[in-house]
Amino acid sequence: MAMDMKAVKGAYATYNVIPEISYRILEHLMTNPEAEIIWKLLKYNDADAWKKKNLTQKEKANMIYNGMSNQDDFNVFLDYFMDEATNKEKSFLRIYPSSLYPTTRTYGICMVNIEVYIHSQINHLSNYTTRLDTIIQKLLEVLNGCDIGGVGVLFFDGDVTNYNRIITTGEKPYKGKIITMGVNLS
Repeated sequence: MAMDMKAVKGAYATYNVIPEISYRILEHLMTNPEAEIIWKLLKYNDADAWKKKNLTQKEKANMIYNGMSNQDDFNVFLDYFMDEATNKEKSFLRIYPSSLYPTTRTYGICMVNIEVYIHSQINHLSNYTTRLDTIIQKLLEVLNGCDIGGVGVLFFDGDVTNYNRIITTGEKPYKGKIITMGVNLS
């Protein structure tokens, strides 16, 4: 009896949505009204950035690196680490799938890193908070439990996996934090 190779292959996870994860998260951040402060704190460097008017979709899109221009002109990236050193006083957001842990042959947990870096000179805000912690908190609020464009539900849940975490990182003059969240994939 010959095995149906197509049926065997179909019993295993393909993880075909991995290339879409970063984009889908970014799409959610661009369209969710609760995320507006993130965009303002990324775009404006002054201590009153949190008080500025909300950005348009076009202004947000213009902050996202498109792979075609000088990276120094952008604030949002869909991959890890900075390819070109900069000392500009600005803020950066980086979103990318970082690791994948199979749980069964048909499912796995994809860990997604969301990195935020802020130049030290612009971290403090006029409302006695920091840009870095405000962005991190709002990312958790907006993304934890959200369905990212049909890819799956993002979670920050120690009962599901102990890979969820927030760590402090950065190298002078940039302070940073990395949120690691999970999404179940097949």
